Amino acid sequence: MDGITVLSGYRGRGIGGVLLDKVKEYALQNGFRSIRLDVIDTNPRAKVLYERNGFKAVKREEFPYLKKVLGFGGSETMTFNIDVNAQ
Repeated sequence: MDGITVLSGYRGRGIGGVLLDKVKEYALQNGFRSIRLDVIDTNPRAKVLYERNGFKAVKREEFPYLKKVLGFGGSETMTFNIDVNAQ
């Protein structure tokens, strides 16, 4: 998954969870076995959303040289395994 965004005025209303449910539904219907995403270290609310929706952290990378350029210095790769028996 490349990314989802919820406008700041609409955050905290469950929209992110609904979007993730749709991504999971699409993955299941199209034969995917997992969903992978990366979340940057300056977005802890997104990480909490992903964890609450069943994503697990599998790798952490540090990029201290990016902090000054892009505003973040690391990211975590998270995955969600698709239950193919859930159809």
